[in-house]
Amino acid sequence: MTTDNQKQHRSQGPELLIDLAQNIAHALAELIELDKERAEHVGQEIANRMAGNWGGQLIYFPIGTAIKLSARDLAIWNDFNGQNHSDLARKYGVSLQWIYKIVKAMRQADLARRQGGLFPDD
Repeated sequence: MTTDNQKQHRSQGPELLIDLAQNIAHALAELIELDKERAEHVGQEIANRMAGNWGGQLIYFPIGTAIKLSARDLAIWNDFNGQNHSDLARKYGVSLQWIYKIVKAMRQADLARRQGGLFPDD
């Protein structure tokens, strides 16, 4: 017996795949200037493959905040020249204190990356 919840998920399935295909096509047309027909074809193909690989599963898509923040923090670090904290705060729409925090964290991460571990793996 099929529950109402299962029916709801099933009925949203085709719309989800259509939306996915359209979003992929739009991104391809916008980012790499792929012509509309080819972008739509690739979008549909990717949506079909995802349905084939993960069809029937409940999948959670995270909002991606951490990735966006990491990209922003990396951009701030790349723009940082040692004396432009205030300019960066204005440019990225964050507080001056937040810029100091990001610079400190990125500096530590960069130092750790360059130094490596104190005790190499055997």
